[in-house]
Order: sequence, then structure tokens, then C-alpha cells
Amino acid sequence: MKSLSRRRRRWITAWGAVAVVTLVAPGVAPAAESGRVPLAGTAIVLPPDSGVIDHGEAPPEVHLTNRVHLAVRDPDALRDKAMAVSTPGNPAYGSYLSAEQIRWHSELQPALVRKVRDWLTSAGLAVSHSDWRALDVSGTVRQFNEAFGTSLRHYEYGGSYHVLVPTTDLTIPAALDKLVLGVGVVAYPFQQATADRPASVTTSSTPIAESANSEEPAAESGPRCSKYWAEVPAAELPPAYGRTAPWEPCGYTPTQLRQAYGLGDARLTGEGQVVAVITPSSDTLEEDVNTWSARVGTPPLRPGQLKRVISFDGSPPLPPNIGMVENLMDVEAVHGMAPGADIISIGGSSRVGSSLLDVMAYALDHTDATIVSMSLATDVPPKMQRAYEQVAQQGALQGVGFYVSSGDGGHDPAGNFLNILAANAWITGVGGTSLAIGPHGDRLWDSGWGNASTPLNADGSAWQALPGAASHGAGGGGGQAVGLPQPWYQRDVVPDSLAKGTDGKRYRVGADVAMNADPVTGMLVGGKAINAATNPDPSTWTYQERKYGGTSLSAPLFAGVQALAQQVRGKPIGFANPALYQRAGKPALRDVVKYTLPDRTPPTAVRQRRAGSDPTPLLYSLSGRMPYEPTEPPTPDTTPGFDHVTGLGSPTGDYPWSYAPRHVD
Repeated sequence: MKSLSRRRRRWITAWGAVAVVTLVAPGVAPAAESGRVPLAGTAIVLPPDSGVIDHGEAPPEVHLTNRVHLAVRDPDALRDKAMAVSTPGNPAYGSYLSAEQIRWHSELQPALVRKVRDWLTSAGLAVSHSDWRALDVSGTVRQFNEAFGTSLRHYEYGGSYHVLVPTTDLTIPAALDKLVLGVGVVAYPFQQATADRPASVTTSSTPIAESANSEEPAAESGPRCSKYWAEVPAAELPPAYGRTAPWEPCGYTPTQLRQAYGLGDARLTGEGQVVAVITPSSDTLEEDVNTWSARVGTPPLRPGQLKRVISFDGSPPLPPNIGMVENLMDVEAVHGMAPGADIISIGGSSRVGSSLLDVMAYALDHTDATIVSMSLATDVPPKMQRAYEQVAQQGALQGVGFYVSSGDGGHDPAGNFLNILAANAWITGVGGTSLAIGPHGDRLWDSGWGNASTPLNADGSAWQALPGAASHGAGGGGGQAVGLPQPWYQRDVVPDSLAKGTDGKRYRVGADVAMNADPVTGMLVGGKAINAATNPDPSTWTYQERKYGGTSLSAPLFAGVQALAQQVRGKPIGFANPALYQRAGKPALRDVVKYTLPDRTPPTAVRQRRAGSDPTPLLYSLSGRMPYEPTEPPTPDTTPGFDHVTGLGSPTGDYPWSYAPRHVD
């Protein structure tokens, strides 16, 4: 995330938009009415001391749409089958099912769906069934309040944003507790009535919180950046830790990254594999990728190699937004690592009530992708986590793996720095590293991504306090997912010092693997879509190049590596974690440790950011851990062996070949 806030945020926006509401604490649900149970975590409390205006109860006749997500027929059977096909050594390993077969085994019986439908229609809501996993509902605020036993309120914040939210948890009939997992959204962007327009809920509130960390455009950096690590010393600036710091890399190219990871073998292209990228795309995407490819030395796209699904449900496309910059980076990262793989770019929906879960399901039901990259983060109420888990299990059973960024430094109220999507035991969480690449594409060193920046002092004679204030820190997400039991594949690999909670129980820990993510050592991205973050008029866009990083980068980089491994294997890997953890400590994965110089100080680099027209140099200390204040939760640290920041480590040149048929998984 571009924000360095230590608090994870709840985004109430369209895909990639920038309006946010900070979640201070979940709402406190009153005792549920007799015969009803709460959907825990669906209440939103807005901080009263931050300029939020409470306009009272939401207008009762405003029209809403949403989705009610359903459980599968037999959750235990789905889990067991997914585990069997995903675990090397199991007789069923790799015996995948089709999407149609999975639906036949998993869809709720019509009589049970009818019970859910009857509850919703009894409150006056209209119900349709466009997807076997969920029911589409529509009606008024009054009908929604009646069905879910709540009262939506109208808040204004940030001077111009309006939202309708429940301040107590939604509730459902207790008899439906095992059938209903939750709703697509709990917050509705709202437009007040005007003289010529009635009050209404606005476009999609799909919550997407992860976005690429960016650097200044390479074209503006001039000589103040290095083509490889430490090429250009910042000799004109004061020393740091007793030595001259180098200017930051301008942005690594795919050739540099492939060579640094030992993946330069020309036979490794990802040919025959299909990777889906879930982020909204611009109309310039294919043109952008081909222009960038020519400039960085990557093969251009073949005709038909890239497909765009503008909105998975056919709803009107969203206007240009920062999510399109994320999409450009994701697609170029996959193409750069696996230039022969087909790519499907899937956008979200502008229909209110849609969520990331729906896009994941679309990838399973309507595409041939076996690798799905998601550089996204969102809050997920506890029960809805089961819905995400079920879709990921269906993916595993179908031979599809989901790869999610582990997060960029924000933590939840419990002090957990791991993106809740990456905490899902059926998803591969990809963490971040800092990577130094030498003049010949060789890996000089890498370290867990965790750094801080500091400016010059007032007279420019020295850097301010090193390594920098905690408020200026950033790094890869990771940690213990309290409440989510330790999955079978992490046993005997993740040490108890990381897995055990204060209650003595073992929990899911992430990240699982890691690749380059530090914005200081990020990848060069090019395209007109870079303008989408600030310019809503595509007709005025021009091609730009900019360096990007974050675990938003590491996730699609690893998705590209998985395409190489699947090419070697000759069939999908599916859910990758069981196979990954069996490679712990083997040549396929390199343990990433905290890198320091001989005097035990961290490597540094200078970046020149722009404040108005004046260039402002900042010194970055690449310490392997974000700094934190004593009053804050401890940040993830990079240590020998499995750690929160880098998990099992990074892939090596042996990694794809470890899936060759002659090897035993």
C-alpha cells in the first residue's frame, strides 16, 4: 500500500479508487434476537474524532443490491478431496476434477437454497440465483434492515464521501447458520438526493486495498539512479554509516530478474500455461505491454496471448483508476518472467454487492487459468473467510492455485501484519525481499523487505537519525493468523516459536514464499496506463516508465515462476503449498536471511523523490525489518530458516526443474 500507516484500512471504494474509511474497531453486536445469530465482524464503527458526520438512519426507500454467499453441501468432503489432490505422495495427487464435476458435488440441495430464499423474500427482498455459490438480492434499505436485523446509518467523511453502514453486526435466522456464510459487502457508497436526482447507492463497493508502491519515473531520474545495484555512488551527498551510499536502481528489467533467480534458461517460457490476473485493466493494456517489452528486451505478446475480461459479469466498466496501474504491473511481471504463458486479465464488477470472491469464482468457472495472481487486500469477516476458503478449495480440486500478496506493512487491530487473504490456508501468500542485482545479472545479495527512510538535516550536511522513524518504514507483511489452525503442510516446517499462539495452539503462519518486492529494488513498468492513477482522460495519456514494488509485485512474479514450473511438470501444480513445503531446505528454494555489510550495518540506497519542483533525496536503510515504536506491535522479522517476511525463501534455478517428471514430488 502506498500509505505507510500501521493500521490496516477498510476500503469502501470501487476497484482501485482511493476513498477510505479507517476502521477503528469492529462494532459491538447487541444480543441477537431470539432465534437469530450474528454475522460477526460485519459492523463498522467510524471514529467520532476524525470529522465524520453522522446523518442518522439511512433513507429507508433507497435501493440496494447485494449477494448472499452460501455454504457448500459437504464442507468436510470438499476439504478432504482438495487435500488429497494437492498433497504429493497421496494416491489422488493431481487427479483434478472439472468445474462441472465440482459443482455437482458441492452445490447446496434446492430445498436448502429455498429456505434461504424464503427468508429473504419474507422481508420483501427480490432474489435471483445467477451463480450456484450465492444469491443475488435487491430491495430497499428498510427491507434489508428487516432481513438482517440491523439499522444502516448514513455517514459523511473526508468532506465529500458518503456511506451507508451497519453499526451492529448483521444477523440471520439461527436455522440458516450452516447455510449462509455472509454478504458481498457491508458498506454502500451513497449519493444524496439533489433537485434532479434521487438518493442512491453508487457504483461497486468491491473492497480492494492493495496497490503498487511506486518510485519516481525513470525518465525523470536521469543519472540519479543505477542500472544495477550500486552502479552510481551518491558521492555528492553525505555518507551514511560511514560510507557513500549508491543511488537506487532505476528499475530492474525481466532479463535481470530472471538471471538473478537463475531462470535465464531459454527453454523456460511458460508455454502452454494460462495465468489469470485479477485487477481492472485499461484499454491500452496490450499496446502498453508490447511497447514496454520492446524497450526492456522481452518478447512481444503473440496475437491472442493476452485476453481482457473488462468486467466478469458484463456490468459497465469502471472509470480509470489506480487499479489499472496495478494491473499493468501484474501483467508485465507475469509476462516478463514467463513470456510464453497466456494471460487473462479479469476486471471486477461495477454492480454494488460484488466482491473479490465473485471474481475468483469466475476464474474457476469461465477460464482455463490454472494460476491466479491477486495483488489485493481486503477485510473479510470471520464467517466469510469460510466462503473464500471454499472457493480456494474448489480451485485446488480443479488444479488451480491462487497466489496473493502478503501485504505491505499495515496491521489489523490485533497487531497482525499478514494480509487476511494470504492467511487463507488454501492460498499461497507471497512475501517480499530486497534484491541487489549486479552488472551481469548476478544476485549479489537479498534480504527480507523491511526498511525505513530518512531525509537530510536542515543544512544538508548529514542524514537525520538512522535508519529512520518508524512512521517512515515499509516492508513485507507476515505473521500468525490467530484463529486459523495450522495447516497440515506447515507441520514440522514452521517452528513453534512462530506457529504457537499465547494459548499454546498452533496457527497458520505466512508468508509462504517471497520474491523481490522492495520499491527501492523494484521492477521497471511501462505504459500509458500509469497515468490512470491521476488522469481520468485516457485520450491524453502518454507512455511512461516508472519503478514499482511492494508484495503487489512479488505475487505476479511468483505466478510467472509457477508457469515455468508447470511447463516443466507438464500439468498444473494446483494448490502449491503442500509441494512447496516439501521443498523446504532443498536446492529448489533458497533461505533468505537478513543481509548486512561486514560492519553489521544495513545496505543503503538514495532515492530522489519530488516535492513540488524541488528534488528531495531520501536515504533508505534496507534493514530486513520495518522499524517500530515500543508502543506498536513488533513488525515481521527476517531470520534464518522459515520466517514471517520471506516464508520458505525464494525460488532458485533448480525450482522449475524440481517439478520435472523424473523427480518425485
